[in-house]
Amino acid sequence: MEELAELRFRLIRLLVEEFGLRAVAFEAPFHQFCRIDEGVTTGTSDIRSILTGTDGYRPIQTAPVAELLEWLQSVNAERPAEDHVHVYGFDTTIIEDAAIGIEPYLNRVGADIDGSLREDLDTMKTGYESEDERQALLESARQVHSIVSPMLDANESAWVEAESRRAYERVRHRLNLIEVQIEAHELGREDRHALRDEAMAENVKWIHDRSTGPVVIWGVNAHLGRGRHVLDEWDVDVPSMGNRLADSYGDLYYPVVFKTGTRRVAAKDFTTETVEEYPIPDPPSMSIPAVFQQVAEPVFSVSVEDLYDDLSIRDWPRTQPRRHTIWGGTPDGDNPVRYTPPDLSEFDRAVFVRETSPLVHLD
Repeated sequence: MEELAELRFRLIRLLVEEFGLRAVAFEAPFHQFCRIDEGVTTGTSDIRSILTGTDGYRPIQTAPVAELLEWLQSVNAERPAEDHVHVYGFDTTIIEDAAIGIEPYLNRVGADIDGSLREDLDTMKTGYESEDERQALLESARQVHSIVSPMLDANESAWVEAESRRAYERVRHRLNLIEVQIEAHELGREDRHALRDEAMAENVKWIHDRSTGPVVIWGVNAHLGRGRHVLDEWDVDVPSMGNRLADSYGDLYYPVVFKTGTRRVAAKDFTTETVEEYPIPDPPSMSIPAVFQQVAEPVFSVSVEDLYDDLSIRDWPRTQPRRHTIWGGTPDGDNPVRYTPPDLSEFDRAVFVRETSPLVHLD
């Protein structure tokens, strides 16, 4: 939704300018943002060309994201490298994509790579279409991990000096992503979802450990809340990423939930493989959108703690009023907007946008 994306841009700009923000992480695959980060920090790349060239991840191929990244590029142009704002993808990454970048790095640092290792890397990057190919990919992934990980350990000092600490740690992180995906291939659906939220939380920690300031996570409400990630359609009920981050960081983790009122959204119809526009249904009485729409200001935020403490309204959020849950896609062309009862106490602040319009993609 266009207005929510623009609002996030404004929030991130404020945090960079006034509060020392130095890392912005998107719910997108890690490997895609390696190239985007290079464009944002070196200042020599056309951001929109990079975004339109990413592998089909539609939510970042939009004007508000491009404008944010272009602004960060301009900010970094006026700062020394050690004070740059970096961008990351914190979502899990399939083995094929995690393998990208390993061989070029090993070539640049002069690693001794035999033909067998190169074949395994090629197998990983090719992907699979059959069960036999999947098993071959997994075997190659295990081989690459078992060989490259000790190589990185043994040559850390030399390879950091030859390239950079940042490049070294990115390749090591690719191996972590591969290890997670090897495990995911052996799990059922609910366990895979649990592993995804766990892995995303670990990716955020990895980003935070390498940042000199606060980190902003731009993701889906269901992942960010301190509660559980529930997908009734798939019988999934697992601890959310936010639940895990709150356990690790306590009050330093500050989740903000974004709410929307009416008009339209865009989502992918996986039957036709096209992005379609859908109306947002009229909100039910006493739902979060219905109540927030009664406020005169078109855009506002409110402390969730204040909602629960205010004597005049505290009973309302405790009733679990229904809210919009908007999926990024739908398999059968049905409207992706659902109403679910949330627990607002999973968040510290709520931001509301009265009307929204679909994001316009760069292509």
